[in-house]
Amino acid sequence: MIEIEKTYGFECKPEDFNWRVRKVYNWLGGMEVMIELDQLDGCVSFGETVKEAKKGLQESLYLWIRMHGEQQLPDIRNEAQLIFLDPPMEVEEFEYINNELLSLKS
Repeated sequence: MIEIEKTYGFECKPEDFNWRVRKVYNWLGGMEVMIELDQLDGCVSFGETVKEAKKGLQESLYLWIRMHGEQQLPDIRNEAQLIFLDPPMEVEEFEYINNELLSLKS
């Protein structure tokens, strides 16, 4: 991946953070892959495949930095990156989220 520094002027890249990878339901009821940068709350990318979701992390990190500022980034350490494989979203969780969203509408 191209580093954020070269593209956006920041000195970090998605590989500097731990990832959480999980299959989740999309709005159509199908499954897609979600990758979240573990140390950056809300920095997430989705795709039909891991490869697609990984591509979106660059832009997601850039947007996270624009929203929260570079000073909110955790210290980048030269250590092994961890990739957590979380269990897939279950139907009950999907239905719960949809019911919560519907209750906000009323």
